[in-house]
Amino acid sequence: MSRAKEHKRTVAKQQSPTFKMRLRELRNAAGLSQARTAKAVGVHIQTYMRWERGETEPTFTELCTLAGILGATLNDFRSTDE
Repeated sequence: MSRAKEHKRTVAKQQSPTFKMRLRELRNAAGLSQARTAKAVGVHIQTYMRWERGETEPTFTELCTLAGILGATLNDFRSTDE
């Protein structure tokens, strides 16, 4: 495995599950599928699925777009106990 892929896996393992869980909760609350959400943000479905699995995270611009689509604020992506 390349160093870059190994580093990416290590970083993903260290990330708090909070963002991915909140993203899924907010999407479900909005009644949207992963495919529809990905299309609305302008990313490939695989990219969106990686966000929900916690493998990668959206850019700030993508996060702002997500918030608008899901009717959320940026703070809504954080855990309620943070």
